[in-house]
Amino acid sequence: MNNTMFISRSLVFYPGFFEDNCQELSDQIIIPSYYLNRLIDDFEEGEKLYLNMTNTNTNKNILVAIGSPHSFDRNTIFAPQWILDLIDCTGCCESVITLTKADMSEVPVATKIIIKPLDPIAFELDTLTCFEKAFMNLHSIKEGITITVPVPQLGKGYTMLAYIEKVEPAAISQIAEGEVDVEFINEFKEVTPTAPIIIPTAPLESSTGHMIPDSITNPIVIPSSPINEVSTEVSAEERRKTVRDSWIKRYQNNAAPL
Repeated sequence: MNNTMFISRSLVFYPGFFEDNCQELSDQIIIPSYYLNRLIDDFEEGEKLYLNMTNTNTNKNILVAIGSPHSFDRNTIFAPQWILDLIDCTGCCESVITLTKADMSEVPVATKIIIKPLDPIAFELDTLTCFEKAFMNLHSIKEGITITVPVPQLGKGYTMLAYIEKVEPAAISQIAEGEVDVEFINEFKEVTPTAPIIIPTAPLESSTGHMIPDSITNPIVIPSSPINEVSTEVSAEERRKTVRDSWIKRYQNNAAPL
């Protein structure tokens, strides 16, 4: 698949943006519908749609997943701002962005993630649900980045920064359906003994469960990922139509007013 060049814009400028259908803490990008149609033929049966997104000015790249397609501008992609920041595309970014199919054969599934919250409030509240939701919206995780996690218990708009200290078995790993251990590091005071906490499966809702100890290791159950897969046992044309129709249906459902 040849590189295709785009201009990127923050997700907040997406014409269909509203909080319920455009999660800022997500690694999904919104691409032109014609490009999605072109992509389908480049993926094997059952293969998930991962792309490498590269800033040609800095040569920095990041692994992303495909979100809903759009038909507003053939040359524009929309991405969460934190994704753009990681490839040095900030402010009024005019850098040329390329998208290429990602080779996932050497990207393992995450088995353990060590997180260092940068706000002491994390250890005073039950914030496990916040991190659960974060992983539900992510399809891969990279060691050494800082993410912004919403904390709805403290009101709409309250967020907390968290540093991804370590990812196992590889610095860049997939987040897939199943269980992954998550350890929280508290640098604000001495570490207390760890305590295992079982995280329920999706749908995830607010709970009044255990307070987060100073350092804990939790097995988190990741629900089935919303990233699209190419269906099996159909022709290329049927596959393209099925995937395109599913994205259109999803887009229409997301765009419907609540």
